[in-house]
Amino acid sequence: MLYSHSSIKRLTGGLLSFLTPLLLVSCGGNSIDIDALNAQALQRQKQVLRADSVAIAKYIADSSFVNVRRQPSGVCIVTKVAGTGDLPRNGQTASVVYKGMLLTNQVFDQSRLGPDGRPVPFIFTLGANQVIPGWEEGIGLMRKGEKAILLIPSAWAYGPSGAGNLIPPDSPLRFDVELTNLQ
Repeated sequence: MLYSHSSIKRLTGGLLSFLTPLLLVSCGGNSIDIDALNAQALQRQKQVLRADSVAIAKYIADSSFVNVRRQPSGVCIVTKVAGTGDLPRNGQTASVVYKGMLLTNQVFDQSRLGPDGRPVPFIFTLGANQVIPGWEEGIGLMRKGEKAILLIPSAWAYGPSGAGNLIPPDSPLRFDVELTNLQ
């Protein structure tokens, strides 16, 4: 479920490279103002980021969270249980038990349960673009054993595409995470 940012970029990049010639042909050869299109896209991104920031701030206030670390990206980390040891480094393997939710608290994904009934950690390599950017940043600021809530703006999650029927476009997300191991 945690599609990497690079795979989403490849998909949208491929789609754009396919659609651009069609747009040029369908416009009768008239030139398209690329700068204007880029400016519109940038303006939309800023609007979504502002809306996400407001939604996350309201969610934090409504939930009475304390110990919130807000990153410049807008990713927020709410530490529930402190961990120990060094911060993770790119190339290390992280094992994470998680539950992903919309800000409505609707669960869209979580660690599967093993035969013993306990959650099986999701394992990924930090810095390898195997997870959404909000996870890279949030997990990268946690220590082994730490339990936290990650609040992730949509631009650092699934963006304007969303993810299937479970995550609507431009949805900021909440992940309850525990960094169970780091190697």
